[in-house]
Amino acid sequence: MKQRLLEYLKNDRHIWWSVTVIPGVYCILYLYTNNFTLVNSWYQLMWCVLVFIALPVAEILVLDFIFKKWLPRWRPHLYWCYLLINFALILSFIVFGYWRYKGLALVIIASIISSFFIAKHYKKLVLLFALMCVVAAYQFVHFYVERVVYREDWVDTTVFENIKFKKHPNIYLIQPDGFVNKQAAQSSFYDLDLSAFYSRMEALGFEFNHEYRSNYPSTLTSNSALFTGQQHLFENGNMESELYGARDLIVGNNPVISTLKRNGYRTNLILQHSYLMLNFPEVAYDYVNVSESDLSVPLPDYWLDADYMQDFKNRMNAVDDRPQFFFLEILEPGHIPNNGIAADSEIYTADYKSQLLGVTEKLINLVNFIEEKDPNGIIIIAADHGGYVGFENSLEPYHTVVEDPDLKRSIYGSLFAIKAKNDFHRYGPHIRTSVTVFPVLFQYLAQQPPTDPELDNSSFMFIKNGSERGVYQYFDPNGLPITERLDP
Repeated sequence: MKQRLLEYLKNDRHIWWSVTVIPGVYCILYLYTNNFTLVNSWYQLMWCVLVFIALPVAEILVLDFIFKKWLPRWRPHLYWCYLLINFALILSFIVFGYWRYKGLALVIIASIISSFFIAKHYKKLVLLFALMCVVAAYQFVHFYVERVVYREDWVDTTVFENIKFKKHPNIYLIQPDGFVNKQAAQSSFYDLDLSAFYSRMEALGFEFNHEYRSNYPSTLTSNSALFTGQQHLFENGNMESELYGARDLIVGNNPVISTLKRNGYRTNLILQHSYLMLNFPEVAYDYVNVSESDLSVPLPDYWLDADYMQDFKNRMNAVDDRPQFFFLEILEPGHIPNNGIAADSEIYTADYKSQLLGVTEKLINLVNFIEEKDPNGIIIIAADHGGYVGFENSLEPYHTVVEDPDLKRSIYGSLFAIKAKNDFHRYGPHIRTSVTVFPVLFQYLAQQPPTDPELDNSSFMFIKNGSERGVYQYFDPNGLPITERLDP
């Protein structure tokens, strides 16, 4: 091996794959080790190989042909520059999701200038990249075996999956992302007066649960509990960034969707953005307004801004007489920025409040349309989490244990309102958190006596760093704020 490496360094051969395949493979391994849940489809892997390896290979073959024919003396300079620039382009795109042009311009200039002095040593840099590739491959294999191969699936068969409905009204689940409940809205962090919105919705027949909470702090973790009727406890922190398989579960054949389908429902998914579709999950819904051609490759980008209201209206007008379930995910008002700073907290709060007030009008228009088309339908408005107002940014709670009850409510306090027939009234109080929404709804549809499902209504947080790392209980089953670390 040593002799072959020395021979490679000394000879005048320039190997095209050394400056394309090696850095491309390293970048793909880095991407999949750090963002596996966002890119774990074969389709995305194919695009990564095409863009990060095949395209650079084609480029270097063309450039090398030109240099070999007309500029043979400058081939080492080409390989030196291409190795550095190609690596910088790919890694910048992977890390930031876009190209940072000033930084890339500096890399290009530095590569060209340095090539006049050390281009003949580019093969040593290739060997360094090869070593990095070996280390990255080891890290990925270790991550994949430990976090994916040996993980245990937390989704169990639920009691309600074999339930038989006696009522079959159309069901509309509307989820405004990050819309806080009344408890949180009235805190000093938000200082929001939503009495006019509540009054207008109550006049339309809605009942609110102003103490409703999400069980988890994010869209994926909260909806995973919502659509399974089960607690996952972050899989004890199995994945650092996102809950593994969450998108596949939420839009796939989860216990809620399978139960609805077994009871004759057609299922419809209406999205404003493609956040739930980033990794090209297998969709179990009968209809979705976002197609795979709308999704971003090779790297995911959630921004779509589909006209969800018009898509919903079109679908409402196209459905047949079978009972329908609609899930409308609206990524508004959202939450404060992921990377905000304390100095700008007042700006973040004002932006959030402005977004929220704008969403109230959209919700009223939406339910008015549903009421006009389907006065007998069940309409549920259930936010996935709070707006995080009071924190420097929305990532802060994942790094520091929170003790303040109002800050906890800022994370978990979520809007919940429901409009149904009068005989639903006695079921409503049993819906306390995300995990109980569908179990209680299915009790009503099956005309079973209203009871508290044997489910844990606690809310949980995963602290990712340092000695405090672990899963914490922030609200007990009765809604009382606590701070208790769970045993691993």
